[in-house]
Amino acid sequence: MAAAGTAAAASAAGNAGDAAADPGDATSFARLVVAIRAEIAALESEDAARIEAATAAKVTALAGVEADIAAGAPPDRALLEMARDLNAEAALRARGKQIAVERRLRQVSAAAGRPPPLVYGRDGRWA
Repeated sequence: MAAAGTAAAASAAGNAGDAAADPGDATSFARLVVAIRAEIAALESEDAARIEAATAAKVTALAGVEADIAAGAPPDRALLEMARDLNAEAALRARGKQIAVERRLRQVSAAAGRPPPLVYGRDGRWA
């Protein structure tokens, strides 16, 4: 799987532009795009350790963008818009996985004979 992750990262780097082909030479904006693409690939792999590492890398890349902007670097609007769109896709994928896990947990709990949890509704009453 490590080879697949490396290949995905290399492909993502190429898609972010020539500047992102070598993360050491890439702008922080290109590194952010590469990191988000790697996070999406990790979500597709359904490997929890890979997802955790990719998300941490994305947070680090975002901190780099924030530091560069604070230092006066001009924002690369095209890459930031791409990062925004990719991040929205990653968030939707993550939410979809969360919903699937919650559904499966309800099924397993019901099969184990546990009643569904009681929760408050919006009106303050038991749902």
